[in-house]
Amino acid sequence: MFVSLENLSSESSPRTGDIEKVMIQEKLKELGHPVESLSLGKFDYIGEFTAKKQRSPDSENFHSAGAFFRPNYERGMLIYSLIKSQKLESYLEIGYGRGYSCFCAAMAFSELGRGSITTVDPAFNEDQVRSLASVFPQGWFSMIEFQKGTSDEFFAAQPPRDFDLIYIDGDHRYDFVKRDWENCKERFKSYLIFDDYHLPGKVQKDMEVSAIVDAINDYNKELIIMDRRVFHDDRGYSDDQINYGQVLVHRK
Repeated sequence: MFVSLENLSSESSPRTGDIEKVMIQEKLKELGHPVESLSLGKFDYIGEFTAKKQRSPDSENFHSAGAFFRPNYERGMLIYSLIKSQKLESYLEIGYGRGYSCFCAAMAFSELGRGSITTVDPAFNEDQVRSLASVFPQGWFSMIEFQKGTSDEFFAAQPPRDFDLIYIDGDHRYDFVKRDWENCKERFKSYLIFDDYHLPGKVQKDMEVSAIVDAINDYNKELIIMDRRVFHDDRGYSDDQINYGQVLVHRK
């Protein structure tokens, strides 16, 4: 187990195949958390330390749009709103990254006054995690269990346990996504989210989530278009130009 930081001071939408396609603004409204009701500054603050990215000085957008950008902060708004609106109590994520989704979930649970987070990743940067203890409330860390490993290792190491919400955002290559889904499909009680689903014909190298999602039957699936749809998109992309999103899965 990774070291604990606890003691540190709508309307109907068009469809893509058998997946309902919905914009993030519509989904948040459906959940009872329309964009205008949320404090965007809170998500921006979390993202400043866990998600903001720097462009390569060699890229065209570095010169035309700026050195930094906010990649899909809306995913945190979705996770936060699901937890708050459905009064969820447990959250598992496969793939911690730099912690953006994890700490958006922690903010939601903190506001509810209860909840637990388990985050699983084979490559935690312990120094990065510790540095966040001086940035975010200590109470958030008391909710989080950090587990170092793959989803295979995590589920094999303990008795079966279920979670209200599971977020799959680990290695996006086919075999890894397939293993994560197989490990998690019987372990979520309410919702599961896949990161980085690309529309047909738009799949990128090592981004093979859609091949797994498209083969899933007997579940409701919603493709939520979200990247920089609420936060400013300095690329200037229209809604129709965004050809990827996240898929929300729930039982029929």
